[in-house]
Amino acid sequence: MKVLGIDPGNYSTGYSIVRSEGSRFIVEASGSIKSRKRPENLGKIFNGLQEIIQTYLPEEIALESAFYGKNPQSLLRLGEVRGVVLLVSTLNNIPVYEYTPQKVKNAITGYGWSKKEEVSFMVERLLGVKTQNHDEADAVAVAFCHLLSRRVKIG
Repeated sequence: MKVLGIDPGNYSTGYSIVRSEGSRFIVEASGSIKSRKRPENLGKIFNGLQEIIQTYLPEEIALESAFYGKNPQSLLRLGEVRGVVLLVSTLNNIPVYEYTPQKVKNAITGYGWSKKEEVSFMVERLLGVKTQNHDEADAVAVAFCHLLSRRVKIG
């Protein structure tokens, strides 16, 4: 199974392509799509995700669900990015599965309230991937969480 993991962000949307082969997890690609506040940058995120999907042909999308912060404006912007992800999934007929930040952190570190540095460390340790930023590491962790969840449900 091949999964596109996405950590939606206002300024940086992390992505990863992770596949499972038996008991192995292989990270084929990961990175982040940088954007600015302006609405036209939602097009950049859309185009970037479309290119990733066309290149790697994931079967499912794992998306980190929204958290509720103190800044309503940031939450609205995050909702716009999530809308782009949902549109891309619909246009490409790829199902989306959402995971809370706590569930993702628990899957990768064993503790749902881990810090971002701990997530990055465990992504490198467990999957052998050196990420450039926390958004990228979170996207790898989201895909890993999904594959673990699918494994429990399937086998």
